[in-house]
Amino acid sequence: MSLLESALHNIISQATQDYKDIATNDPVVQSSDDNTARGDHLDRILRAQQLEKKALWDKLYQLENSRIQDQANAVFSSKSEAVTSTARKQLQALMYEHREINNLVASEMANLDTMERPSDDILEIEFREDVDRQIKQYASLNQFAKKQLDHLTNMLREEKKVLSECEDVYAALKEKERELAQEAYVQSYPTQLRREQAEWDLQYKQDTHDLIDFLDEYYPPHPVDNAGDLGEQCELKELLEDLMNQAVDSPDNPYIKLVPGTYWTPYIQTLVKGGVVKYHPTDSSFIRINDFTY
Repeated sequence: MSLLESALHNIISQATQDYKDIATNDPVVQSSDDNTARGDHLDRILRAQQLEKKALWDKLYQLENSRIQDQANAVFSSKSEAVTSTARKQLQALMYEHREINNLVASEMANLDTMERPSDDILEIEFREDVDRQIKQYASLNQFAKKQLDHLTNMLREEKKVLSECEDVYAALKEKERELAQEAYVQSYPTQLRREQAEWDLQYKQDTHDLIDFLDEYYPPHPVDNAGDLGEQCELKELLEDLMNQAVDSPDNPYIKLVPGTYWTPYIQTLVKGGVVKYHPTDSSFIRINDFTY
C-alpha cells in the first residue's frame, strides 16, 4: 500500500468515525417554533459542527479526486509509451517497403528505356491478325445464333401444329358433348319435345299467315323505281322472304344485294326505319335482316 493510499484510508476512517460521533452526540434541541426557548450558545455549537462536517467531506472528495487522476495519468503514460514503440516499428517497416518499391519502379523504368519498339509493319500485321481473329469469332457466334434460331423456329412451328390439333380435338369433343346431351334430352323427354315442336310449328305457321295477310293488306305490290304505273312490280313479302332465307342459309353472310329495277325505295326505307333491316356498314347496296334477340 502506497503512502497516498494509506493517508487516504486514514482520512476516510477518521471522517467516518467523526461523523458517527457527531451524529450520535448532537443534542436534541427544541426549536423556538414550538414555544420553547433555546440559547444562542447551542445554536453556535450546532453551526460549528455542521461547518466542520462539510469541510471534512470536501477534503475527502478532493483527495479521492486526486487519487483517481493520478491513476489515470499513470495508465495513460504507460499506454503512450507502448503506442509510441509500436508506431515506431510500423513506421520503420513502411519506410523499408517504400524504399523497396521506389527501387523496383526505377528498375522497371530503366528497362522501358532499353526496350526496342517494334516496327510499324509488325504492328500492322499484329493488328490485322487480331481483327481477323475477332471476325472469325463473330462469324462463329453468328452461325451458332442462326442454328439456335432455326431450332427455336422449328420448335415453335411444331408447338403451333400441336396446339391447332388440340383445338380441333377440343372443338370436336365439345360438339360431341352437345350432341350427346341433346340425344339424352330427347331420350328423356320425347313426348314433351314432340308436343313443344308441334306447338312451335303451329305458332310459326300462324305467324307466317298473319304476316302475309298484313303485308298484302297494307303493303300491296308496287311498281319498282322509275318503272311507271304499268311497269314491273315488286312485293314487300317477297323481299322479306329473301332476307330471312339468306339469314338462315348463310348466317356468316346474311346480306342480299339491292339490284336496281327490282325494288321500290320507300319499301326499303320503311323496313330500315322500322328496325327490321339494316344496311351494310360500308356498302349501302346490301341489306340484311336484323338479329332479333329476346
